[in-house]
Amino acid sequence: MSGIRFGILGPLLAEDPAGPRPIAAARQRALLAALLLTAPRPVAAADLADQVWNLEPPAGAAGTLHSYLSRLRTALGPLGERVTTHSSGYTVELKPGELDVDVFRDLRDRARAAVARGDLEGAAAGYGEALALWRGAPLADVPGGPWRDDAVRYWDEQELATREELCEVQVRRGRAAAVIPQLRLLVTENPFRERAAALLLQALAADGRRAEALAEYQRVRRVLVDEAGIEPGEGLRAAFQEILREDDDRRPAAPHLLPADIADFTGREEQLAAAGSVLTAPEPGDPPAVVVVTGPGGVGKSAFAVRLGQRLRSQFPDGQVFVRLGGLRAPRRPTELVAEALRALGVTEFPGEVEKRSALLRATLADRRVLLVLDDATDAAQIRRLLPAGAPAALIVTTRRRLPGLPGQVPIELGSLPTEQAAAMLARIIGADRAGAEPEALARLAEACGGLPIALRICGARLAQRRNRSVASLVARLRTVGQRLEGIDALRHESAEPTEHGAGNGTEAHDGTADADPAETSPSAVRGPLEESYRALDYGAAGRDVDLARAFRLLSLIGGERFSLPAAAAVLDVDEFDADSAVEYLVEVSLLEAAGADRFAFHPLIQELAREHAGAADGAPERSAAVGRWTAWCLATAAAADRLFDPNRPKSAWESWIRDADPAPFGELPEAADWFDRESAGLLEAVTAAAENGDHATAAALPLVLLHGFRIRGRVEELEEPLRIAIASAVELDEPELAGVQLNNLAIVHGALGRFDEAIATFAEAVPHYERAGLAERVAQAHINAAITVAQSGRPAEAADRLRDSLTELDDLPATPLLASMRVSVLLALAESLRDSGRPKEALLVYPRLLAEAEAVGDTPRLAIAWANLGKLHVKDGRPTEGVDCIDKALELHRSIGNQDGEGYALWALGEARATLGQTDAARGAWVRARDIFSRLGRHGFAADLGRELAALDAPLPEPGTAAGNGS
Repeated sequence: MSGIRFGILGPLLAEDPAGPRPIAAARQRALLAALLLTAPRPVAAADLADQVWNLEPPAGAAGTLHSYLSRLRTALGPLGERVTTHSSGYTVELKPGELDVDVFRDLRDRARAAVARGDLEGAAAGYGEALALWRGAPLADVPGGPWRDDAVRYWDEQELATREELCEVQVRRGRAAAVIPQLRLLVTENPFRERAAALLLQALAADGRRAEALAEYQRVRRVLVDEAGIEPGEGLRAAFQEILREDDDRRPAAPHLLPADIADFTGREEQLAAAGSVLTAPEPGDPPAVVVVTGPGGVGKSAFAVRLGQRLRSQFPDGQVFVRLGGLRAPRRPTELVAEALRALGVTEFPGEVEKRSALLRATLADRRVLLVLDDATDAAQIRRLLPAGAPAALIVTTRRRLPGLPGQVPIELGSLPTEQAAAMLARIIGADRAGAEPEALARLAEACGGLPIALRICGARLAQRRNRSVASLVARLRTVGQRLEGIDALRHESAEPTEHGAGNGTEAHDGTADADPAETSPSAVRGPLEESYRALDYGAAGRDVDLARAFRLLSLIGGERFSLPAAAAVLDVDEFDADSAVEYLVEVSLLEAAGADRFAFHPLIQELAREHAGAADGAPERSAAVGRWTAWCLATAAAADRLFDPNRPKSAWESWIRDADPAPFGELPEAADWFDRESAGLLEAVTAAAENGDHATAAALPLVLLHGFRIRGRVEELEEPLRIAIASAVELDEPELAGVQLNNLAIVHGALGRFDEAIATFAEAVPHYERAGLAERVAQAHINAAITVAQSGRPAEAADRLRDSLTELDDLPATPLLASMRVSVLLALAESLRDSGRPKEALLVYPRLLAEAEAVGDTPRLAIAWANLGKLHVKDGRPTEGVDCIDKALELHRSIGNQDGEGYALWALGEARATLGQTDAARGAWVRARDIFSRLGRHGFAADLGRELAALDAPLPEPGTAAGNGS
């Protein structure tokens, strides 16, 4: 060796026999690095400048570069002669063996040749020598530049690849234990480098640590999936499969004892994915993963567990064991359960004591990737003896009741399938062509089954067996509410014999019922498991003096899809604490569903069962009293909400009997609105329930306090039938005023729906009731409402005639504040009807009295509307200046009461008046302010209309002689 060395595998190195030649200036180090990286090829001065100044050379770079080269030669001493100038640029002259990367390549190539010859010892020595040339990160003290950065990335990759090759050789030499720490460091520092991970798996397996190798594969896979969004590549998967094959060669055959998967299993994908992640996440030595699948009988818990286990088969190569625990009907003892699990795992001799058996099971499961599926557990005590001591073994438990005493569990709660998925399941059973022929009937059948998989399977089996039967005919058989349970179970009995499509009993081996044996042909496939859960309800089991079976029965009488805790307390006639205890326990045993914060719901078929038992176990007086407590609660709470929604609504004397809710249910309006939105479906059903219960007072009163809430939500059409019930109840009570009020409200609903003739006729129906009650003011109001509805229907001339008659009717009555206010309403409507029927002069004659009376009674909102309408009338009649004055008064009044909506309309009218006067800027200003108000209020259609008005205002006038200019 000449004693001369140049190096880039670490900080930049230049060394002669006298020792290293330090280069203090960063620019000079960058210059030498660029020459070494390209040697022996010359480098043009411009390219060198780009490297030295990182693509941003300064002005005069050529002169500066020449100066740097001169200083570099000086810093290198005798080696400076190696930096030479050519016509095509600059280079550094090197002899073989003087540049470390050349030496590295030679050593690595010789090591690879040794591997090819089978000389693993020589290869290990060669790789070790090559890697010893690394003194740190390549070019660590050289500033960044395009060539330098590319070179660093390249040589980093070469070092990693060489270290991997050395580790592979060492594993083949039988030195796996020694390289495992190095490989762990490589994998940690390079988490997406799959070759290093595959080598680590091979090293662990070669060292006899197969469980660790399999766990490491799962960990690396999670990193790739979670952080890079990719599955492992072919090399890493091959290493994993090789370990599994070695395990198969060394161990007795692993038990694969899960039942067959069900072909028509549908949906649940998110829950399957979540459960799969839980079961495969723990590392060896962690607590075992435990997934507890809960839900009512027939919801498909066992089918879910089997589908999940089959999907995870490759993740649990040491076996899957399925053990039936017997459920509520015949719970099995822990001793026999442990024995069954041991036998499944190949253990034929075991002690008689349950504790020793459990210890043997834990020892057998240690370090084995076994999945235990424990089906239809009764309680946590049944499970504890079967728990593995730790991962990688894992556990799936299915049960109809929650198991709070089982540590470390992740609960997965299964509910009914959504209608779309339920219909898809039926389609899988009966065939796509048949399902496609009756899609609407198929959806109705899915709904009739309540989305319950076992019910869907029974109905599907019936249709598959009877190919000439339509889906619609089966729906007709089941659609009678209250008879679906009986109807579906009857189908099961009729379809007991297997069909050519396997849609009979054979498909029900694990359909999520009590999970009966495949051979069982009980005709109560749906009802049976639900009955078991009901029969198992114990008095006081919720921790309080609560009859849970009675609670289950009476709660089913509540209407609506969901109910709240206060409603439950009312029905059960207990305080909310006891009600909470009862409903939470019923949720725990899957007879009730949690449907949001403090909201609960029955599955439709479970509710049918509960109502059947209520009819059998609870006398008619008790059922009637329970329904009465619920409807009374609905009325009192809805009345409290109505007082916040519509505080100015005049209350009739008849309403005084409605009791106040105690304690007050709402502090503020938003709280009442939220309650109303959540309870509205039940409130509507409460009207029917009260009437059927003989409580006509509640049935008549409820729609009265519901009207405003439904009106402001744009849902008045939902009140039509409840209002008819209320009218009938008022007549039954011989309350003519109430009957008239509810007829008036029904007419308002008809009008809101655009059914104007029905509305007018219904207002007329209210009149005899008011007359019988001696209420002349309400008679007049009904006539006025009918007249206004006539105007809304597009018949302003007829409306004007009716309104004149109403005005005369009001004038003939004794003066009262209410009549004075009604008179203002009539005058305003009359003026608008006259205007709309083409009689503006007659309309103008109404305004003096209208303005005077509105001001006299202090009716500011209508006074503002009257001034604005009068202004628009002046503008239309060719008096825009007078119109502006009137509209300005309207604006002032609207602003005085904070009526932004009215202010927006008045500004719109003001803009039209100003535009008529040719005051374009003033018109624009009014319309811009109006548009901003409507945008702020969410009236985007009006805002868009005003935008078009503004665009037209700013559009250039048409040229004379054009079509637009000629008026064509």
